[in-house]
Amino acid sequence: MKNDYSISSSPSPAGVQVKANQIAQSNLKHAGLLSIKAANEWIQESLKTPDPKMYFYDLIVQYENTVIFAASNVGKSILATQIAESVAKTEKVLYVDLELSAKQFQMRYSDTATRKTHIFPDNFQRAEIDPELMIGANLEQETLDSIEKAAKQGVKFFIIDNITFICNGTESGAKASLFMKQLIRLKKRYGLTTIVIAHTPKRRGWKPITQNDLAGSAKLINFFDAGIALARSANDTNLRYLKQVKVRTGEFQYDSDNVLLMDVNKDDGFLKFDVLGTGREEDHLNALAGGEAASEILEILMMQREGMSIRQIAEAMNMGKSTVQRHLAYAKESNITIPEETKQPVPTVPNVPTTGQVGQVESVGQVA
Repeated sequence: MKNDYSISSSPSPAGVQVKANQIAQSNLKHAGLLSIKAANEWIQESLKTPDPKMYFYDLIVQYENTVIFAASNVGKSILATQIAESVAKTEKVLYVDLELSAKQFQMRYSDTATRKTHIFPDNFQRAEIDPELMIGANLEQETLDSIEKAAKQGVKFFIIDNITFICNGTESGAKASLFMKQLIRLKKRYGLTTIVIAHTPKRRGWKPITQNDLAGSAKLINFFDAGIALARSANDTNLRYLKQVKVRTGEFQYDSDNVLLMDVNKDDGFLKFDVLGTGREEDHLNALAGGEAASEILEILMMQREGMSIRQIAEAMNMGKSTVQRHLAYAKESNITIPEETKQPVPTVPNVPTTGQVGQVESVGQVA
């Protein structure tokens, strides 16, 4: 009886080609930019490597690229520094500080009355760019080259504060996209964990914050594994809330129904966030009937009383003229007016109690 598994001694040319294609496909490992393996092979190889570590309330995941964003003077840099200190207890961290001068950094982390300074872990390293070397430099590429050199020297955790400075004052466009692509390349090549600080434009105070509030191109968030937003509570100028807006590893722990509440504190020279617990985001938003923001309406009314045009108010408030007109119409219908004794507009971003910092003020308290 003929063996079912026998092979013809003279296969057809078509059969030879099919067999050759099957062998080629089974050995296929690369196709252009793509590295190809069977799905099961990826899983089995990855099982041999340790799971990533989680840092700082499980907000930061090892080997991922995370963005922290907020409006000005809310506390992005202070939060990032606090995360860096927490990680530096076990890992070497390089904080690329493009915001503060050395003196500003010293004053932020020292007690002006007692002259006592905060002592960071030895693994916490800070870097700034020599202003004399900036002129004529390709800042994006040279920053990436510097990060690669530090990675070769053993640094695996980087914080870049902030992308606005590196990409010539804008997060939008090709420069930011190219910078992020190159940063991701370095992250994968050297097994890095990266945090990038970014801004959000002026927000409407009654709306929940989302990943769409990240300043610049709407595609920018796609370059990050995780996104963390920081916002000021409408209930207390010292109170902040933290919200996860993008997560790739694990689950959303701090979503709109469970934001992390923190207030500003300074202990022994350390300006930080103190965690108070969790709450609902909607309880910390400006609210007025009809979805209007009370503070913005009052500010617009004050500008109008000072003689500013609709166009000037729109530019100052970073909103469309139609939005300004809608606010004014709502104020008229609701009989909202500015008391005569009011001298200054209600600030949309209230100042935080004095921290002793020279220059830009950002306040925050501890999350350890």
